[in-house]
Amino acid sequence: MGTIKEFVKEYSQLLANESPFIYEDEDGKRYKSVEEAYKGGKKVTIKNSNDSAIEYLKGMGIESKSDVSKFLELLNHIFGFESGKKSGTRTRKTYTSEEKAALMDAWSKAEANQVSKVDFCKENDITYQTLMKWLREAKA
Repeated sequence: MGTIKEFVKEYSQLLANESPFIYEDEDGKRYKSVEEAYKGGKKVTIKNSNDSAIEYLKGMGIESKSDVSKFLELLNHIFGFESGKKSGTRTRKTYTSEEKAALMDAWSKAEANQVSKVDFCKENDITYQTLMKWLREAKA
C-alpha cells in the first residue's frame, strides 16, 4: 500500500495530459506519444494511467465512487474548501408554458420519427420524469 503523497506524485501528470494513455518501452522508460515511443525501436506497451490509478486507490481502501465522494467531502470539510456544485447533478428548472408547449410539439414530431423518450430527453435537456409528467397531464 502506498501513501497519498506517492499517489499524487505518480499520477499528477493526469491533470496535465489530455490522454490517460502512457507508452512504456521494455526498459520502463515512459513516453507521452506513441510516435516518440516507437522512435527508440523497442517494444512498446500502452497503459491506461486511469486504470492503474484506480488500482492504486483500491490498495489504499478507496474502492468505489461512493468512497471517493465521501473522502472528498471529508477533506473539503476538514480543510474548509468551498465545494462547488457536485458534478453530474442537475439544477431544478422551471419551464414557461411556451417552453413546455414547444417541447411537447417537438416530442410529437420526435415520436412520429420513432425517437425514444430517453433520447428525446437527452437531446432537449429535460428529465425523463418531466416528460412523463407532461405526457400524463396531456392525457388527462
